Amino acid sequence: MTYLTRGLAAAVLLIPAVAPADETPIVPATRPEMKRILEGSKHSVPRLPLPPPTAAEVAEASARPKGSLSGIINNARMRGLYLPAELRNASYLGAGGDPALTLNDAFKVELFWIVSRINNCYYCMGHQEVKLAAAGRSEDLIASLDGDWSGHTPAERVAYAYAKKLSREPQAVTGADIEALKRHYTDSQVLEMTMAIGGFNGMNRWTGALAIPQEDHRVYLTPTSPSIAEQVSLVAPIDASKGKPQDPVCAVPSARPKLETADELAAALAAARTRAPRLELAGEEAARAALPADFPSAPLPAWVRLLARFPRTGVGRVVLHRTAEEAGTLDPKLRAEVAHIAARNDRAWYALDQADRRLKALGATPAEIAELDGAWDALPPSRKHAYELARKLTVDPAMVGDSDIARLRGPYTDKQVAELVFQVTEAAFFDRVTEAAGLPLEP
Repeated sequence: MTYLTRGLAAAVLLIPAVAPADETPIVPATRPEMKRILEGSKHSVPRLPLPPPTAAEVAEASARPKGSLSGIINNARMRGLYLPAELRNASYLGAGGDPALTLNDAFKVELFWIVSRINNCYYCMGHQEVKLAAAGRSEDLIASLDGDWSGHTPAERVAYAYAKKLSREPQAVTGADIEALKRHYTDSQVLEMTMAIGGFNGMNRWTGALAIPQEDHRVYLTPTSPSIAEQVSLVAPIDASKGKPQDPVCAVPSARPKLETADELAAALAAARTRAPRLELAGEEAARAALPADFPSAPLPAWVRLLARFPRTGVGRVVLHRTAEEAGTLDPKLRAEVAHIAARNDRAWYALDQADRRLKALGATPAEIAELDGAWDALPPSRKHAYELARKLTVDPAMVGDSDIARLRGPYTDKQVAELVFQVTEAAFFDRVTEAAGLPLEP
């Protein structure tokens, strides 16, 4: 059952007819429709239990400094309930304090809004609406992010297009896309942007897959300028020809090419082995100086040297990625298998090679690794459903339904289900950053 459907009784005046249970989700085509669905998402039923906040949580939220996202935050509560403390590191969101980050925070929120619109993630989209309004962005400017970019600068337009492509079609990003960005941004800013977009895609997959409800105190039913009220989105994954502008429209599923044959895959990996990085890497000595003292002493892989260009945010991501590989209650082999499935479907060759190295170190044979790309019907249901969630959540998070999570509960604990979702979110980040950067495979 879709999470909007389950909130229908409480939001019947706010949300028009929505897709039947576990079918293609509804995408709001226009801004007024989007606001009604954002309001209605307050009534979504989370796919893992999210009890009402305790008195202590309310008191803690009240004591925090007032800001655009003050008060209870259901995403943070869900993470606190189900993820081990070491997997809750949020430094990848680009919080302040890293002197190497130079992009404007509100600009990155605009990118987050676009990513969330593409992924049809109501929770994240709602939060970006609030943050943009708090940053002084007008209603009309926010509405323009949905497709009419003519009033934005050339630099903004190329960044918005990059966010859209890297989110929806990461396998299609090329060196030409990076060079187009470099005409307006420094190499460091392109990396910052890429890391941000990767992190936003990860967050969409967490909040969307678990159907986290929007907080009650957010305000979304604000007036919309008549001149833009019926403009149909050019960003959202919809086929606008299937309905009137005021009607809800079913999402168009994201399409990925058919997986390559064994020979085609070998050729793609061989090409990736000798390619030159599209973005600068930190030197070994500089990267080592930024990393924790207990980091392994072996020569640093390219992905670490790439992220270590940002001494706080990037290094935080390095630590989180290594922790995601090693910590938690999930079977280590399943964690590596999820990384493989995600990278394979994203055509993230560097990430795929890294996942396969992990699998081989855990004893997987080449034949077993190859089977991760094929039919899974002969597998035990617990493994099959975990693989299916990894593939679906990687390709199109909006298509994850109630049953995808429900059938994992039982074979796995609720905390393990959350960790499984988290592993896909980490892959969404790692795949996009390493492949957009064109990292060559390690020797």
